[in-house]
Amino acid sequence: MTEQIYLTMATILLPLIGGGIGFLVKHLIDKNKDLQSEVTKVRRELYQQFVNLIIDIFKDTKTGNQQADNQLLITLYDFYKKYIMYASPEVINSFSDYFQYLYKSNNRPELTNHKLHFRSLCKIMIAMRKDLGLSNKNLGEDGVKLFRALINDFDKIMK
Repeated sequence: MTEQIYLTMATILLPLIGGGIGFLVKHLIDKNKDLQSEVTKVRRELYQQFVNLIIDIFKDTKTGNQQADNQLLITLYDFYKKYIMYASPEVINSFSDYFQYLYKSNNRPELTNHKLHFRSLCKIMIAMRKDLGLSNKNLGEDGVKLFRALINDFDKIMK
């Protein structure tokens, strides 16, 4: 008789426990999905700000209205402060590599190399695109074709 009671209780309790665990797992997955959705939304906005900044720099350079290097660095620092909490490690590392390049080339102008400069910027944008789940296929090595529309004699610079 007691064996039958245990069997009945197990028959009732096991599905309830399984349902509770399933509900908890689903709740955690949904919560994580919502958080990732919000992070992705913020990333898109921040990454777009970066792209706008870089394209504006190219525009200013072409029209002869060059920003001072210090102002550019201040703007990049402001951007860095905003995105540091949301960007993927790959984007953060690419941005850090770019800053290291800027530090070296500012201290030693002979190290300035347009090809390295563009490649560093392209690596940041490729990492951003990858972070957002976008394809980078057919954008060239390190995504150098991202700037092709903005640079006259692009092929000459990238050789």
